[in-house]
Amino acid sequence: MSDTRTVTPVVVRMLEGRVGSTLVMQLLGTSEEICFDRSYPYEHSYLTYLARLAAQLDQDVSSRHGMGEIVYSEDPNLPPLPFPPEIVERHDLAREALSGLWSAFSRALFARGGARLYAEKFWGDVARLRAAGIDPYVVDLVRDPRDVVASVRAFNTKTGVPRFGRERAADDAAHLVTLVAGMAFRLRELTSATGERRILVRYEDLVQDLGSSSAAIGDVLGVDLDPRAVVAAESEMSRHITAPSVAASVGRWRSDLAEHEVAAIERRLGRAMESLGYELATR
Repeated sequence: MSDTRTVTPVVVRMLEGRVGSTLVMQLLGTSEEICFDRSYPYEHSYLTYLARLAAQLDQDVSSRHGMGEIVYSEDPNLPPLPFPPEIVERHDLAREALSGLWSAFSRALFARGGARLYAEKFWGDVARLRAAGIDPYVVDLVRDPRDVVASVRAFNTKTGVPRFGRERAADDAAHLVTLVAGMAFRLRELTSATGERRILVRYEDLVQDLGSSSAAIGDVLGVDLDPRAVVAAESEMSRHITAPSVAASVGRWRSDLAEHEVAAIERRLGRAMESLGYELATR
């Protein structure tokens, strides 16, 4: 007898931060069929956590720890296995562990209210989910990378907290290099993805025509989403938004970035940007 208590995840993947993921989560929250913690900034990402937890079993054997340290340590952060496994293949163990963890999470969700879908901002490998028998709906969010850089800088300045990798970079120039490298990696993944359970959404289309984007996402998920109900608390919006208006958030790179920065971004990402409909300023 099959288990009917399975909840299907909706994973929101992002090119980088500042691509409209918070708005998409607010939109998904207008459906009672979709379950997640409706707590700003909507980053209670259970599946990401479970995937990372299971992945520990697939890491290289720790040479710095023994079983004694693990058994008696009060450190809640477990290292990888301290011994080479002999009776089980660790990759298989990690896959089955993820499947079991998700099954337990699904049953717990179902018991609380019979949820059909569960949504989160997802940081991880969708291929690993599918290998574990988890077949999610995928919402891929992209934005003009030049505007991403401009928005990230503005958000860090506004909050006074270096984020999105800035805390690890020596200066803005070094941070730009790491941002572009990360976006190049994710663009390859996002632009090559296919499947009936997947939709690619551009930030520009999302914020300029929320109704059409809402309908397109709802069609893929099989739910009704209400863009009119996407009303965040004023305190949330004031903390989150860095442009004076939606219109000003699109193409802000023209005034916020230096010419050499624009050229550097387009040199690395230009082909992918054009495939997504973003016009280049340099050749």
